[in-house]
Amino acid sequence: MTASCWICPAPRFCDPAGLNVLLGAWRWADAGGAVLVLACVPKPLRRILEMTGADQLLRVFDTVAEVEALFGG
Repeated sequence: MTASCWICPAPRFCDPAGLNVLLGAWRWADAGGAVLVLACVPKPLRRILEMTGADQLLRVFDTVAEVEALFGG
């Protein structure tokens, strides 16, 4: 399985347009048989993902090392 890791250290806010971009990227990756994962997601953004249910689609990790351990680096 191919993983595409997006490192998200800066965004602390994500409006509906930003959330749509993330979900669109997830759909594109899923259609291609890949997994989109987010690493280094700040707590405010993680909370938005949890409140909207997007965290059920997007795999969210605290560190890039966690992603590498799961998918290989």
